[in-house]
Amino acid sequence: MPKPLMPSAALAPAFTADERERQRVAHLVMGAPRPKAGANRVRKGKAPAVIPLAPGIEERVALRERWSRKAQGTPETHEHAAAEASREGALARLVQTGAIDLHQLAAAQEIQEAHRSIVADVSVRTAKLEPRGSGGPDAAAAERISAVIRERAYTRWREAMHPHAPMLLAIIVDDLGVTAAARRWRMSNRRARTILVTGLQRWHR
Repeated sequence: MPKPLMPSAALAPAFTADERERQRVAHLVMGAPRPKAGANRVRKGKAPAVIPLAPGIEERVALRERWSRKAQGTPETHEHAAAEASREGALARLVQTGAIDLHQLAAAQEIQEAHRSIVADVSVRTAKLEPRGSGGPDAAAAERISAVIRERAYTRWREAMHPHAPMLLAIIVDDLGVTAAARRWRMSNRRARTILVTGLQRWHR
């Protein structure tokens, strides 16, 4: 006996290539919002409450809708930060308590990536290993340029946050709690949180 289709699959509309392209330009290129069905048509069951879009476009528009109230950062940044915020950790707890927001959490993740990339690069050069990656000379050049930009941004950030950079890295990279960091660097919890927020906001400047 054939397996019955799920309701969502059975009711999913079919889209022609022309309609997919029209939606792609309208919603992904031009940024148009999802079309709305008339209230009367929804009440009479002639149209769904939410007009579905073609696969690939539906997911991007839905992502944008979830984060439409956020003034800073891309929807992708906020989506990733929200996923990270659901994990246990010092920064996740700060998001849950409202001490930092998702945009600041995303900045923390970029600082983590920059720090770990620089540390890994130093280790590779110290060990005299061949550069990683097999995408050819163009890919290697692009990767190196990206690494230089990231390293410069990280260096400027550390200099701007001196002398608090070690404490910030302990919180951001090593996942040290703010209370423990405040105790280690002999300051109040409030001051440690203020320095952390300032450091995260300064990353994108």
